[in-house]
Amino acid sequence: MTWLIDLLRDNPVIPLFLTLGCGFWLGSLRYKALSLGVVPATLLAGIIIGQLDIPIPPIVKSLFFILFLFSIGYSVGPQFFHAFKGNGFRQVLFAAVEALICVTTVVVASKIMDYGTGEALGLFAGSQTASASLGLIVDTVAGLDIAAPEKEHIQKMVPACYAVTYVFGAIGSAWFLSMAGPRLLGGMKKVREEAKALEHTALPTPPKEDISRKKTSDSTDMIFIGFGVALGCFIGAISFNLKTIPISLSTTGGALMMGLVLGWWRTRHPKVGYIPPQVVWFLDNIGLNLFIAVIGLSAGPSFLPAIREVGASLVLVGAIATLIPMILCIFIGKWLFRFSAPETLGCVAGARCGVAAIGAIQDSLQSTVPMIGYTVCYASANFILVFSSLIVLFVV
Repeated sequence: MTWLIDLLRDNPVIPLFLTLGCGFWLGSLRYKALSLGVVPATLLAGIIIGQLDIPIPPIVKSLFFILFLFSIGYSVGPQFFHAFKGNGFRQVLFAAVEALICVTTVVVASKIMDYGTGEALGLFAGSQTASASLGLIVDTVAGLDIAAPEKEHIQKMVPACYAVTYVFGAIGSAWFLSMAGPRLLGGMKKVREEAKALEHTALPTPPKEDISRKKTSDSTDMIFIGFGVALGCFIGAISFNLKTIPISLSTTGGALMMGLVLGWWRTRHPKVGYIPPQVVWFLDNIGLNLFIAVIGLSAGPSFLPAIREVGASLVLVGAIATLIPMILCIFIGKWLFRFSAPETLGCVAGARCGVAAIGAIQDSLQSTVPMIGYTVCYASANFILVFSSLIVLFVV
């Protein structure tokens, strides 16, 4: 087997795409209404294959993650800026409140358990399913003025603790919001009836066909993507020091911001910057899951040592850190923000970037009404929740 291991180590592209294939295959398997999901499955596959200690160049992770963030920003940009009009502003505010509760929960849990910076950051990213924060965390930690051994320890612990807590963060939140959430809001039957009643009044009417598209090529505007990503990364790379702490959007944050701006800008200029939905889907899925594959492969060798160092209690702490913000935000959404029950569930899922959760919620309620709250909160969370990780970094 030595020759095979050496072959994989010398050609990391093989285990990288093997991890991707295994992740999509495992993630597609279902037992009744339960499914692991592609992202958790890819992460687990990467950790298992990563036990072979496969070195992956850091630029690979950054490249795919930037493509993912730009595509996410491009696809949700119109909803993000539209959210500042009408009812959407309350949903943006709700996303900020949930992010604050998530940060507070993780910080308090980390203080109680005496976790270090790396463990706390991994706990935040995993328990709150804030995968997009990993790139920002890595960039920020790399620029900190701290001793090299401490920096290396943080960089090893973040993905390992993320991997340990992400599985329940993704699957547990999907189960809780789809099954327990409706019961906290009056019962499954009542919430289903409310969703049914809202379907004819709350859901937006389908948009009219964009006639100008027929004058528009179906090919991807690669000039738009190339210059957009480059400009976003350039803006993100500009930094200034606050005492000894470097402050910047980071290249990943810059890519997300530019994606949001250009996605919105294209709605005003529909003949420029067209990216077909299939290409957006490809960039989104390939970008995120290859990034997650690299995270898993890189975390593989330190995964078991991290469990031994932090303790198996991290699984329980991660579950608690996942559940507490959701429970609190369900009541906050219903009684403070006065959202409808289906909208509340959608807002809670969106504000934690719960892609798997929104599908489970819609299946359990047999309605698409929760998307009313999900879309704006999800768009906002890709910025608010991601940058909230810096609070954990500087507080713990």
